[in-house]
Amino acid sequence: MKTFNCILGVFSIFGAIYCMCFPGATFLSSGLIVAILLGVLGVCSIFEYASNRERKNEEGRKGLVANGVIELIFGISAAVMSVLALFIPWVRGVLDIMILIMFVFWLIYAGVLGIFRAVAQKKRSGKFWVLTLVMSILLIITGLYGASHLLYAAFAIGYMIGIELLVYGVRLIMSVFEDKE
Repeated sequence: MKTFNCILGVFSIFGAIYCMCFPGATFLSSGLIVAILLGVLGVCSIFEYASNRERKNEEGRKGLVANGVIELIFGISAAVMSVLALFIPWVRGVLDIMILIMFVFWLIYAGVLGIFRAVAQKKRSGKFWVLTLVMSILLIITGLYGASHLLYAAFAIGYMIGIELLVYGVRLIMSVFEDKE
C-alpha cells in the first residue's frame, strides 16, 4: 500500500504541475475533474458523518452531512453535463458556464460557512479565529469577483485544481513515512 501511495502521490504532483502551468487547458477539461472531485468529497463527508456517530457536536455533524449532500449534487450535475457535452456540441459552452457559476457559488458558500466557523472558534476561545474569518471573507470576495469576471474564475479553477492535486500528492507521499502500528 505504501508503494501505491507513493506512486499515486508522484503522479498527483506531476498532474498538479501540469494544471498550474496550463490553467486554461485544465479548465476546459474541468467538467470531468470537478465532477470527480466533488463526488469524492461528498461521499467522504457523508462517510465521515456516518463513522463519527459518537461525536457530541450534533450541529457539526449536520453541517458535515449537508455539505456532503451539496457536494454530491454539484458533482452529479457536473458529471451529467460532462457526458452530455461529449455528444452534443452546444452543451460544451453551457457546461463551461455552469461550472463557472457553480464554482463561484461554491466559493461564496464556503466563505459563509467559514465565517460561522470563525464565530464558533471565537466562542471556544480558539487562537486562529481571526485567520479563519479573514480567509472566509477573502473567499466571498473572490467568489463575487469571479461572478463578474468569468475568465478570472476559469483560470482560478485551473490553478485550484492544481493546488488540490499538489496537496493530495504531498499527503500521499507523507503517508508513506507515517509509522502506523
